[in-house]
Amino acid sequence: MNAWSNIEISSSDPEIIEINKLENNLGELPEVVNKIRELITRFEVCHFKYREHLYKIKNSILTLHTEIDPSKIGTSHIQHGDNAYKNDSTGRSFIGQQYVWAIKKWLDDDCQIQLHEDQDMKFSQQVQNWLGNKSSSKIRLVRLLLSRLTWDWKSYEELQRGGEFKDIEDQVSKMDICHYAFPQNLNLLLQGLGKMKPVENFEGCGSHDESIKDYISKQFYILNEMLLSTSEAKSLDGDDLVKMWLFACLAKTIKEQIGLKEPIANLIN
Repeated sequence: MNAWSNIEISSSDPEIIEINKLENNLGELPEVVNKIRELITRFEVCHFKYREHLYKIKNSILTLHTEIDPSKIGTSHIQHGDNAYKNDSTGRSFIGQQYVWAIKKWLDDDCQIQLHEDQDMKFSQQVQNWLGNKSSSKIRLVRLLLSRLTWDWKSYEELQRGGEFKDIEDQVSKMDICHYAFPQNLNLLLQGLGKMKPVENFEGCGSHDESIKDYISKQFYILNEMLLSTSEAKSLDGDDLVKMWLFACLAKTIKEQIGLKEPIANLIN
């Protein structure tokens, strides 16, 4: 996983250059530090648990300890099959799975898909009503949505076309059950697919509302103050430098995700 894969950056970005320089000066890093860095890479402001995630990352940096194994993140997501929701305590995967079952039912011309014991048939009928009559283009777009929801990237790439329905495809590409606006955004998208029109004012992956921006902005300023205070210290030990680097990575990540223009505090004494 690219350490900066959750933000768009340029190799000539001066802040990235300074952060990477600081990392290079740290030498070989302990496994726990690498895990914390991966948690930063996985952070998204559009996630419905963004506050909890940010708190846990900051605490992990302060203590240089984490109880979270990055490899276990997302194991209850619907990408892992029809029964993955049973391991999810939030209820999100169960809701997401209802959409998957309903979409598959709409796509199933031969009625060969076996109904699941937990499938909500009233909700499934609602999805059928939203999607309405079938057409070849609509079937392709609905299959594209299903592959996006279940992270079937091979099918997803094969089903992309662009052209007349590019706007709808773009919205489908930003749909996931972990988004703060789910399931309302998915309801709107399904209704849009029924009409073969994109949704106005669509909220999808990578988006944020004003309340999220306000909260993340305050957190950025707090991180900046911490970085400035650390960089001005007379002496720094190895752990201090590691924490400084991790906080800089986190600051850069949240800055870019909400589009802040303020610079990160000076990273060099």
